[in-house]
Amino acid sequence: MLALWDRAAGRPRRQRDDALLMAAGAAATDSIGAGNAALLALRTKLFGAPWRLRAACPICRTDCEFMTDSATLADGLAPPADARPPRIAIGGSELTLRPPALSDLAELAAASDCAAAAQLLLARCLGVASPTAFDQGVLDKIEAELERCDPGAVLAFALDCPDCGHAWQAVIDIAPALWAEVQAAAERSLLEVDALAREYGWSEAEVLALPHARRAAYLQLAGAS
Repeated sequence: MLALWDRAAGRPRRQRDDALLMAAGAAATDSIGAGNAALLALRTKLFGAPWRLRAACPICRTDCEFMTDSATLADGLAPPADARPPRIAIGGSELTLRPPALSDLAELAAASDCAAAAQLLLARCLGVASPTAFDQGVLDKIEAELERCDPGAVLAFALDCPDCGHAWQAVIDIAPALWAEVQAAAERSLLEVDALAREYGWSEAEVLALPHARRAAYLQLAGAS
């Protein structure tokens, strides 16, 4: 946990996400859905399967909390290993559409805005110089095919606001959500190390080697002394 925090703390968002993906064992050639599945598997390993999330209602901004299971989600997000890239009929010819890969995300970081990033990603996935000439019907077909061949690229939950009753799809960005947990856990560990080192003179390695229940017991004793 602390080793992962050391590698990612204070880094720009893209480098931090890459550190999480590396720790999860994801490869640059993996699809985004496979990367998300790997991140969820890492989250389950670090924190267990129950996962508390929150999303703000887009109408009244109420903070809505809900529970899910990161292990079950991980099993369902990875695309089939034998999935074949679809072919899209455009202007009398067919183009092969590959799902976006994790390596594409690094290229998108240099885009000037969301529209430019979307055009760049589409060009890479279709292997064309510029997709700007595509009409809306073709773009809708491409979007539907991308969702079909890599459904795990976007993680969304159907929520109902308890205050105003608004129903919406809350999209959860897995890497930042996982990083928030890693950072909070690392900060707790550092506070525990500091408290026990002051009380008993133990090294960081000695404190971290303690089983969780025993460490908690010593922290309670230190607080009572």
